[in-house]
Amino acid sequence: MHAYFQMIIDAYAAAQRPFFHQVTPGVARDMMKASIAAAPKPADLPVMASVTNEQLDGPHGAIPIRRYLPEGDVLGTCVYCHSGGWVIGDLDAGDNLCRRLAGLASVEVISVDYRLAPEHPFPVPLDDTYAVVQWASALGRPLVVAGESAGANLVAAAAIRARDERGPAIVAQLLASPVTDHDFETASYGSVGDKNWLLSRADMQWFWGHYCPGVAVRDNPLASPLRVNNAEGLPQAMVVVAELDPLRDEGLAYAELLSAHGVPVSVVEGKDMLHAYFFAASAIPEVAQSVADASNWLRNCILSSAGARG
Repeated sequence: MHAYFQMIIDAYAAAQRPFFHQVTPGVARDMMKASIAAAPKPADLPVMASVTNEQLDGPHGAIPIRRYLPEGDVLGTCVYCHSGGWVIGDLDAGDNLCRRLAGLASVEVISVDYRLAPEHPFPVPLDDTYAVVQWASALGRPLVVAGESAGANLVAAAAIRARDERGPAIVAQLLASPVTDHDFETASYGSVGDKNWLLSRADMQWFWGHYCPGVAVRDNPLASPLRVNNAEGLPQAMVVVAELDPLRDEGLAYAELLSAHGVPVSVVEGKDMLHAYFFAASAIPEVAQSVADASNWLRNCILSSAGARG
């Protein structure tokens, strides 16, 4: 494990910070907010031309969004969904990464403050996400989607829905540490799932229990994208996994499924990294490079799409 993550784990242990599965959703949300508030703002974030908070109309009511407009040319639009197991997290959780994606990929990032479980279980968070994808498509630029963990699950499901409903054309999907299935017995769960390294098997069972309390619902490919029967026609993808993540194998399996159905896929594995490691971009040069590479991939996908249309 990289020393930076070991430092975080040691600090949590010294503070006797409980694990997510040991507390209520409300307490877990407060824990995440406290961690974000305590972290210093990185000095290496790209400068934005504007960052604005707005609300959109959605099928379940107003959806808060945050728009990141970079300086210079804007090549496309990226809908982003934050991590947090569908239960915790908000617009601030993905703020640093949204700024990086916007500046490095030259896209306007639309971050989605989707409704959270258990108050709003499946498919409500997905409905919010898809409504923002539809709205963002109307801006008229090439459209990409990106997300981390449960956020990657939501944008992957939104891409499936867009294909099946003949909805917005999505150029590419960036899936970082994605939740793609509800199988807790994969090899990566077996090797690191019970070590409580920021995310554990028990945590994921807790998250799934709030998002999809009905176990049978979890087989729906809009909840578990790995269960989709046919991946043909889905957007090209970059799947980013961490070596020491319980979710590594389901991310790799989704990449294999996409590739088997003719979808171009790039796979990146962060050695010595833990789940959703993009948050460490300011502390670890290799992570900063990985974020830059992912942003450049998005940019190239958009440029290739624009060239194909032209």
